[in-house]
Amino acid sequence: MNLSKLIMPIAIIGISQVLGGNLYCQWPIYSDTNLIITNQSGAQAVPKIAATSNGGCYISWYNTASGNYDMYMQYLDSTGTARWDSFGLCISNHSQNSWVTDYDMTVDNHDNAILVVNDIRNGGDWDIYAYKIDTAGNFLWGADGLTISDNTVDEYIPQVAITSGNNTVFIWQADDTICVRKVSSTGQDLWSPAIKKYYSEYGLSFPRVVSSNNDGAVILYLKALSGGWWPPKNIYVCKLDSAGNSLWLNDTVLVSDAGGLGPQMKPEMIGDGAGGVYCYWYDSRNNELHAYAQHVKSDGSLAWQSNCVLLSTMVSRLQGQPAIAKSPASPHIMFFFPESDINQNYDGIVGQCLDSMGTPLWNPEGIELIPLGIPSLSFVQAWPQADGAIIIYRQSPNDVTDCLINALKVDIDGTPQWSNWPTAMSSLPSPKGYLVSCVNVHYQVIAVWQDNRYDTDGDIYLQNINPNGSLGPLPLNVDDPDLPAPSHLALLQNYPNPFNSSTVIYYRLPKTSKASIKIFDILGKVVASIDCKEEIAGEHKFTWDAKGLNSGLYLCRLYIDGIPAETKQMILLK
Repeated sequence: MNLSKLIMPIAIIGISQVLGGNLYCQWPIYSDTNLIITNQSGAQAVPKIAATSNGGCYISWYNTASGNYDMYMQYLDSTGTARWDSFGLCISNHSQNSWVTDYDMTVDNHDNAILVVNDIRNGGDWDIYAYKIDTAGNFLWGADGLTISDNTVDEYIPQVAITSGNNTVFIWQADDTICVRKVSSTGQDLWSPAIKKYYSEYGLSFPRVVSSNNDGAVILYLKALSGGWWPPKNIYVCKLDSAGNSLWLNDTVLVSDAGGLGPQMKPEMIGDGAGGVYCYWYDSRNNELHAYAQHVKSDGSLAWQSNCVLLSTMVSRLQGQPAIAKSPASPHIMFFFPESDINQNYDGIVGQCLDSMGTPLWNPEGIELIPLGIPSLSFVQAWPQADGAIIIYRQSPNDVTDCLINALKVDIDGTPQWSNWPTAMSSLPSPKGYLVSCVNVHYQVIAVWQDNRYDTDGDIYLQNINPNGSLGPLPLNVDDPDLPAPSHLALLQNYPNPFNSSTVIYYRLPKTSKASIKIFDILGKVVASIDCKEEIAGEHKFTWDAKGLNSGLYLCRLYIDGIPAETKQMILLK
């Protein structure tokens, strides 16, 4: 039995009245409930997520409760606690069309969220606007944001990157033109002219941007070679210095001219940490769907073979959009992608690892992580870990409507790392859409998605997973090499949680102090009190035995020099 469904309503009413404080939410521990970020009326759609340096994250989405596609955001701190209004913070309620295009969000070097969207506030055509929001919910670029571009053509697919100098580079598509603009942390233009434009006879599309070295950036786009609905397209990248000038001899570098890039195929890239980029995509060259990758070095030369590395030579299978992860423990690059049979009846997941020369290390066909057999598998995403990668994905166990969200972890050799394979992040079958994720400084992977489990219009849900495969708060097992040093963790925590019947309570003192701990039941009654003598600054722990107490929710409160410092929820299961 899932006790959280029985005890949580009592806990929210009883304990919050007795103890006070914000009990709105924390990292969720149950895969069948997850965490509701918003459940307002109307559709809640197209979420984005970006991690902050303290282990928290920003989440954004479109909200149609007003009848318009309003842009909302929420900020979760390092404990997973929402810090803004329970429905989120309305960022923009400016007019939208009856449908919206994609948008982007990132976090700058001071943990401010940068959100770039388009809307029709100044007429019938889409224009580009950006907002800068701090963790307190302040609008640092004004209530209406910063106008990035306002003209008479439709502008869409805005993307954003933060440079090494904490400046912001925006890129977007204006009809068939690619536009790039750079502003300072205060929103002032840094280039002259302010907007750099790229043209082509048959049009450019699908812009992308990442930060590069020396306050520069690298941009990516597709170049059409003829007119029509599905013209052949090439992939190009261009490296810009801090002033917006091209750093490469021929301005742009041709990444692939093999063609096969249909309207749904979207090349992506990440920085290589040395001024170059890794590009990855799938295409249908030779009328076969396969995944590819290329490394463009800082000087614009191609590190790997012409027209890129084929990530799997399995000719009887079709591959989809790859995801990339580079573990700090290895110089090699890992890729993960969905794979299906020729008739596209069943899906699976394959992994591949390339060395610095682009040579496949996990055999030419890759490693099959999820064998073919799932009717529908999508949104494959990968995030680096200290010793490998975590992969998450959406799957449908029976049909294309009810879906689950699962996760896997492999080491740098592609060896599975968790006993539960796969591990469920959302185990309640329900219509789920638009899954996105991020990884924070503790290597926790945090996923958000649109979910119709209780509302046919769709709400936004969240679930995190830790490096050891557990859900919820980061375990404070200091002997676990996957986890960060205790000094980076919360002031108060316990592990395991839920527990039966004892748990280790960890607490951190910022200075030499007298610490005490009280544990309350759901009615606010003290069931245990631990008075600690004066202790030095740093991490401390003790084991609490709940023998004789009933299963349910308890609150553990830390007092420092007699003053309440932090309160955590603990669940006793017997």
